[in-house]
Amino acid sequence: MATETKNLITAAQSGDKQALEQLCISFEPLFRSEMRRDMFYNALGFEEGLSLARLKFIELVLTYNGADYEHFPGYVRCRIHFALYDEVKKVWADENKKAPLPDSETEGAEFSDDVIEREELSILLRLALNKLTAKQRQTIEALYINGYSGREAAELLNCSPAMVTKHHKQALKNLRSNIA
Repeated sequence: MATETKNLITAAQSGDKQALEQLCISFEPLFRSEMRRDMFYNALGFEEGLSLARLKFIELVLTYNGADYEHFPGYVRCRIHFALYDEVKKVWADENKKAPLPDSETEGAEFSDDVIEREELSILLRLALNKLTAKQRQTIEALYINGYSGREAAELLNCSPAMVTKHHKQALKNLRSNIA
């Protein structure tokens, strides 16, 4: 099996489409078994996940360095599993960003109250942000509004990550005292 796999992989890397197709056919049961996992099936859908698994497999075959053909199937299973898992995490992150709309009248009333309350909080937050120093305000905006990490915010603000942490802590302390 290892020599056959080695021959097919090296042929596929050389541009032999039939060898690549033969590899895809022989690993198809692996793709299908991964897609039967509830987590992948529910988040991605069977066909979408299967297509993603095939695409990742082709990428793996074309970039494989030939270190160990004996354990290539295990390597493929692990890499495909985590490629699908990463895609599921992206789907979940996108779903978490969306706010559900109200279904009933009571939920609609609560939703509109929440909108008014959120607007009031937004005004209070803007007023509190205006009381911060420029560096503190820029740090809060970079971290929370723009979604930068501490290191990215440090590059953006031309300071060290430690200074970003210092400005962040001081800004939160000032915001708590201004809002409360």
